[in-house]
Amino acid sequence: MENVAWSLEDFVDSLVVELDKTRETLSIKAINKPLTYTVKDMAMDLNIFPTYDGDEIKFITAQPGQEGASKVTIQLGSITDQQVRATSKVFNKTGDSGLSKIDMDKDTKRGLRKLGVTSVDDLEQIENKNIAVEKLASKNIDYSKLVNQLKKVKRNENAPKVNAVSLSMEADKSPYLHIKGINLAVNAKFKPVAIVNDNLAEVIEHNENEIKVRLTNQNNITNTNDLVLTLDPYAIIKLNVKI
Repeated sequence: MENVAWSLEDFVDSLVVELDKTRETLSIKAINKPLTYTVKDMAMDLNIFPTYDGDEIKFITAQPGQEGASKVTIQLGSITDQQVRATSKVFNKTGDSGLSKIDMDKDTKRGLRKLGVTSVDDLEQIENKNIAVEKLASKNIDYSKLVNQLKKVKRNENAPKVNAVSLSMEADKSPYLHIKGINLAVNAKFKPVAIVNDNLAEVIEHNENEIKVRLTNQNNITNTNDLVLTLDPYAIIKLNVKI
């Protein structure tokens, strides 16, 4: 195997990723079975030859028998099961989507992992706090685009379904369409938009399981009607409603 030069940043990043994977595994195991052991402190000695090109420091691992190498020691401390649980992310089986479901290049995935970003929730928290993560990354990454992609994946995993549509009357005898289903409004910040027979209609109520759309003469209600519901930026429903 070719002995290639590597950077300390790359080595530490890879080591941290492996340690994170181990911690996540232990956190899951500790849910059902308390850990009865700890890992003793350990040290890792690296015999290396450093090189500097005026911009970056690179290292080449010393081969057996080579002399004059510098030695770097990395000390790893132990951690208890309580610390594992306290510092590990709680996995949500239904509410979060991983980065593996998004088509992105290896450098982008690596950049996100370096920042501790592994899911849509992580990206949303960064976005909500207005953190300029682009300045911390090794390359320019369009995080807004990634957030939108992950939100789309998350919406697809919770796709809307219409179970019934009926025509009803309000107390003042105004007609409205009553749409019942599941996952109809997963984004509380977004009010659905309704188009009935190519004309805008007012959404008067909406939640996860039902939507009420007020009808007027402009909607030209007949025996067969076209209904288009934009539930959020990632979900549009088109229905043919027979009354």
